Amino acid sequence: MVIIMGVQYYEGKEHRYVDYPVMDLLQMVGKACTPGYGDGQEGGAKSTRCVLMCQAEKKEFYKKFLREGLPIESHLTAVLHDWFLAEVAVKTVESKQDAMDILTWTYFYRRMTQNPNYYNLHNVSHQHLLEHLSELVETTLKELASSKCIAIEDETDEVSPLNLGMIAAYYNISYVTVEVYTLSLKERTKLKGLLEVVSSSAEFESIPIRRHEDTLLRRLYTRLPVKLPQSSVSYYSPHFKTFLLLQAHFSRIQLPPDLVADQKLILEKMLNLLSACVDVLSSNGWLNALSAMDLSQMVVQAVWEEKEAVLRQIPWFGDEVIGRCKEVGVESVYDLMDMEDGKRVEVLGMSNKQMWVFHV
Repeated sequence: MVIIMGVQYYEGKEHRYVDYPVMDLLQMVGKACTPGYGDGQEGGAKSTRCVLMCQAEKKEFYKKFLREGLPIESHLTAVLHDWFLAEVAVKTVESKQDAMDILTWTYFYRRMTQNPNYYNLHNVSHQHLLEHLSELVETTLKELASSKCIAIEDETDEVSPLNLGMIAAYYNISYVTVEVYTLSLKERTKLKGLLEVVSSSAEFESIPIRRHEDTLLRRLYTRLPVKLPQSSVSYYSPHFKTFLLLQAHFSRIQLPPDLVADQKLILEKMLNLLSACVDVLSSNGWLNALSAMDLSQMVVQAVWEEKEAVLRQIPWFGDEVIGRCKEVGVESVYDLMDMEDGKRVEVLGMSNKQMWVFHV
């Protein structure tokens, strides 16, 4: 049985509750389906049910849309810039006419004629469609050109990728993100600046902000080493939340399940974003590209860039064990390996099962 206990979620950016999209609800209801099994038949599963809890005034609305099929609409326009950029990077699109042609092969083009109102069209004639697509292509490519991701030849309308566009396409990141990196990263940008710039990536716009979560984030902020100017602190910003959760990852702070799930989403995107930072910095010949590489290692190893971080990578090495190692002058794995077995066991205070890592 699937029980949907509400049809709204808290939108932190707008500070209000908003309805789940109908398509999301249909996907939740779909979890109750068990294709290929009979109702209680031998070898089959029992029939499943879905309970949807909503306000009484919305009952008829949801009954209508859950029982009737909904057309699937295209959302290509939401990612049109990045799609065009990827096609330009692999030379599928080499001119404005190529961009027009490739659009006519998409589901987006098919749905425009079937449901014009959804796509803000008032006429579905061939001429009107061509004008609409032409304007869409022109606007999108101009914005990519202004971001220095592509170059457009005025006379021939030929389109070619630039360095930033190749970086964005290769690492599958938004053109907005790579533009932010170009404008924000400087030759003297240090670790704190890199952390702040990467946290402002467009990929983190979708990180959810839950109701009353600001209280938890305030407490977390007091435990973290890197601070921002008060004017940049906003507990309702997904980018500031990303900034905090990255630091919590480096500090290995225990978090509630909701924040752990958000942190996982952030970490999945971090390596590609940091690789893009490295490319942007190295393209300018700046040595602080090494700092971006260090930040990548910090993400993978979940440690800060400091001396004791070397030992913290070893299993079961917490503050207490690291403190005992410092007292006897142990600062690296090699120092541990050089110790006599009896002395090492005494300093570490671990069980035989935990000590296996030193006998490999």
